[in-house]
Amino acid sequence: MEKKILREKIMRVIFQMEAHGIFDYEKLDIIEEDKKIINNKRAIEIFQLIKDHHLDIDKIIEEHTSGWTINRISKTDLAILRTAVAEMIYVKEIPIAVSINEAVDIAKKYGNERSFAFINAILRKIGEDIE
Repeated sequence: MEKKILREKIMRVIFQMEAHGIFDYEKLDIIEEDKKIINNKRAIEIFQLIKDHHLDIDKIIEEHTSGWTINRISKTDLAILRTAVAEMIYVKEIPIAVSINEAVDIAKKYGNERSFAFINAILRKIGEDIE
C-alpha cells in the first residue's frame, strides 16, 4: 500500500478512535473499508503508539496550539495531528519534514479551508522542539 494512502487510512482509524472514545484499535469497531489496515505493520505500530501515548501526544499538541484545548480542535484535525505527532516523536526512521508535509496534504483533503495552515503551524512548532 502506498505510504500516502496508508497515512490517510491510519488517520481515519484514529478519527474513529476519537469519535468512539476508544483508543484501543483492537476493541474498535472499524468501518469496513478501513479494516484491511489492521493487518499492516506500520499501521499497527502507529495505532499502538496512539493507544499507549495518546494523553502525552495530546499534551504536546495542546502545548503548541497557543491556548487551544484538545476539545476545541476538530476531530479531523486532531486525528491528523495525533498521527503526525506519533510519527514525529516515536518513529525515528521517518523524517520530521515528511510527517509534517504528509499531514498538511491530508488536511487539504479532509479538513476545512484553514486546517492545513493550522496543522502546519502546530507541527512546525513541535518539530522545532524535537530537533
